[in-house]
Formats: sequence, C-alpha cells, structure tokens
Amino acid sequence: MKRLNKNDELDIEDRSKAREIIQVILDYGINQNQIYHMIYLLALELEKVDDMKDITKLVTKLTNKTNNKTTGLITTGDEP
Repeated sequence: MKRLNKNDELDIEDRSKAREIIQVILDYGINQNQIYHMIYLLALELEKVDDMKDITKLVTKLTNKTNNKTTGLITTGDEP
C-alpha cells in the first residue's frame, strides 16, 4: 500500500471540502441554469486568466445553446 505524503493528504482534504460544499449547494436545490451560472462565477475567481477565459467561454457557449429558444415572433431577418 502506498504511503501518502503531506501534499497528497492536503489534496485529499481540499477535494473532500469541495465535495462537501457541492453537496450543500445541491441539497439547497438549484436548477441546471443556476449550476452553469455558479460555474461561470467561480471561474471568474480563478487566478489563471487563461483558464478563466476558457471556462467562461465554454459555459457561455453551453448556456447560449440551451437557452436559444424560438420566441414565436415573426421577423424580417434583418436583425443581427
């Protein structure tokens, strides 16, 4: 059996704490759009700017795809 070093133990504790936070949020009761929005907001808190941009772009792309619904309005097609 592999013996864990101090960094491994800290990683396990950090991940466990993150799972606990997620469970509290899910127990609170949120929908898919709220989950996407929370991921977006958490991404804005990242120190790595490139990662933040990648994640926010992806979340924006995913939410736009799921939120693009027809309105039933008849338009001329000249709108952007």
